Amino acid sequence: MRKDDYMLTVTFQEFLKLSTQLRPGYTASLGKAPAGGSEAILEFTPEVPALLRAVYDTVLGTGGAEEDPSLLEFIPGYRLIHIGEYGHEVKILSGILQEKGYTGGGTVLPLLTNYGSDYICYYRSEEGVERICDLLHDYGDLVVMYDSPEKFLETLCEFYKQEVYFLDEEGYLDCDLVKEGEVGTALNPEAEYWSE
Repeated sequence: MRKDDYMLTVTFQEFLKLSTQLRPGYTASLGKAPAGGSEAILEFTPEVPALLRAVYDTVLGTGGAEEDPSLLEFIPGYRLIHIGEYGHEVKILSGILQEKGYTGGGTVLPLLTNYGSDYICYYRSEEGVERICDLLHDYGDLVVMYDSPEKFLETLCEFYKQEVYFLDEEGYLDCDLVKEGEVGTALNPEAEYWSE
């Protein structure tokens, strides 16, 4: 295992642990990935990014059948795409980028989605710079949310540690928007998402 893979996997496991402390059963609800589970993504890209390896070599994702509100979302408003639905989500994401005339180049792969076809995406520029971006289906612009895959997982862990995330009365994952903005900005100073 490469060093960057190892660090991302360790941080992803920390995220799962923190998620499960707030939402018992969350990690189990994602299913255990088979060895090399992320290789399914090779159908859509010549190389599986380290972040997607860390995620999909560990878990399968949230399937459409999950009904427990506290287990639906990876972050408030978004679920982790199930590896079995990955191809379907790649098609939808590619369609949105095409329809909106995206010309930014690089590699754009889906990671999280909601029921309105908005995405949190992995983006790698042609120069090899990796970012995590928000893509709202109505706008079609990639907006940098996290300065790197490492910062993405690190920030999500901080959201738990600083109690930015909590469960609302109905059991859904929710967040303190002001605090989320402060933590997001502090850890991702280059990301325009938090300064908007």
